Amino acid sequence: MITLQELCHYLNGFLQTALFEDYCPNGLQLEGKNEVKRIATAVTADWATIQQAASAQVDLLLVHHGLFWNRDPYPITGIKKEKIALLLKHNISLLAYHLPLDAHPEIGNNWKAAKDLGWQELQPFSVGVKGRVSHLPVEQCIRQLEQYYDHHAVSALGGAKTIHSIALISGGAYKSLSDAAKESIDLFITGNYDEPAWNVAFEEKINFAALGHTATEKIGPKALGEHLKQQFNLEVRFIDTANPF
Repeated sequence: MITLQELCHYLNGFLQTALFEDYCPNGLQLEGKNEVKRIATAVTADWATIQQAASAQVDLLLVHHGLFWNRDPYPITGIKKEKIALLLKHNISLLAYHLPLDAHPEIGNNWKAAKDLGWQELQPFSVGVKGRVSHLPVEQCIRQLEQYYDHHAVSALGGAKTIHSIALISGGAYKSLSDAAKESIDLFITGNYDEPAWNVAFEEKINFAALGHTATEKIGPKALGEHLKQQFNLEVRFIDTANPF
C-alpha cells in the first residue's frame, strides 16, 4: 500500500513532469481514496475505460490522455460530467501523464518500443526517439512493427528500400515527418496520419508508417504499471478498450 500523495510525488519525480510544457495538467487530475492498493492503467480516460475501472474496484486510474486539456471549455457538462461523476462515486483517483510518458527513456511510449525492437544508438527525437538498424528491408521492418503493435500499418514508402536510420514519435505526430526527412531518417513511425503525409513521404523521399494512435501509446501505460507493481507491490491491471484509431 502507498498513499495517494506519496504515489503522486514519486511519479512526478520519476517522469520529470517539471521539464515539460504540455497541453494538459500532468499528475493528479481527480482526487479519490487516500490509500492506494489497486491500480488500473490505460491509454485514455474514456467512458468505457472508466466503467471498467469502476467494475474492477480500483483505487486509482492512471492514463496517458486525461480529462482536461488547455483549450477545453470550462463548464463541466455532458459526458465529462458523467465521467467525473462515475470516478467520484467510486472514489477513484485519476492521474494523467502526457508528454512525460511519451519521452521517458525507460518506460516511455517511444524509448521502450525502440529497445524492444532492438534499435541501436538511441537518441532523443522531439519527445520520441531515433536510432539505427542494420540493413533492414523496409517491408520486413513494417511487418515487425505490425507484429509488435498488433495493428495494421498505413504506409507511404517513398524512401530507401533498406532501412538504416529510424525514428518514432507515438500518437499524433505525422506532422513531424518533414523533420525526420531533414535529418535523413529512412523510416519515420507514428500513430496517426492525414492526407499530406503521403505527398511529403514521396516528395521528400522518406518512408512513413502509421500504426494507430492508441496502439502506439499502449506501451508506456503498460510499462509504467509494471514498474509500479514491482516498486510498490501494488495490484496493477491494464485496461485495453477497443480503439482502432
